[in-house]
Amino acid sequence: MAPKKGKGDDASKPPPLIGRFGTSLKIGVVGLPNVGKSTFFNVLTKSQAAAENFPFCTIDPNESRVPIPDERYDFLCQFHKPASKVPAFLNVVDIAGLVKGAHAGQGLGNAFLSHISACDGIFHMTRAFEDEDIIHVEGTVDPVRDMEIIHEELRLKDEEMIGPIIDKAGEDGH
Repeated sequence: MAPKKGKGDDASKPPPLIGRFGTSLKIGVVGLPNVGKSTFFNVLTKSQAAAENFPFCTIDPNESRVPIPDERYDFLCQFHKPASKVPAFLNVVDIAGLVKGAHAGQGLGNAFLSHISACDGIFHMTRAFEDEDIIHVEGTVDPVRDMEIIHEELRLKDEEMIGPIIDKAGEDGH
């Protein structure tokens, strides 16, 4: 016989749910302007989004669905013959270039950061190639510095968003 559970036992509580359910995920491609985000987006999604040699070529984010092939899904559909089939896919979003000060509204600022917060994941893209014909927003190619800029802007935006929540929690005495 199994042992009896006490009233304070946490075994009956379901695990916390993180994220959202569905057959798709949304991933945002982020980085500084002119690092190849739109070119990568076009290759990945077989799209024709504009990819030009000037900062902020992408203003409104481009979005495309990429099917995720899965032999297990195909087998299950053949075996069970469901009335409808909804395969998994990845929503890929080409987000406008991030610049230093975006959290304070520089460049496309808050619009850029709100597009990122709508994604389930972030693909960071940095430029590691030299080409005098392609403008770099910081003047020189330095992938480490570029990643630090991206991380700092995202961190500052997170702090800005969580500040009011912490203040409210402090007022409630929790």
